[in-house]
Amino acid sequence: MAKRLFSCSSSNVEEIDYFYARMNEANIESYEVPGSAFGLSKPSLWIKNDEDFPRAKEIFKAHEAEYAQLAREKYQKETGYNPDASSDEKWQFFWRNLYEKRALIPFIIIGFVFLYWYFDLFFAIFSQ
Repeated sequence: MAKRLFSCSSSNVEEIDYFYARMNEANIESYEVPGSAFGLSKPSLWIKNDEDFPRAKEIFKAHEAEYAQLAREKYQKETGYNPDASSDEKWQFFWRNLYEKRALIPFIIIGFVFLYWYFDLFFAIFSQ
């Protein structure tokens, strides 16, 4: 009977692809289950045979830190973020990213206005 090795909590399935490749290298039969629409179920990696599951868990544990490091390096390379930067450089990074994503600011403001209106209406109804 198949057992789930892990689910990917984000919509990014690169992690599952990475571990799927590690399982194939170790000749462990596995398959990927994609996530459903609207995030109702998460993408996950399943091991087909029960007897392969303990070995698959060991491989997963051994490569988990390696994948985290690879993902961290990829993020730093794509965004230019430097965790060892000074405080001023981190603030410059923050403001530069905010400027690059400035098209989202009106939607964020509209969201906060909607939330304010909703809670104001809610409290007005129940305060009487």
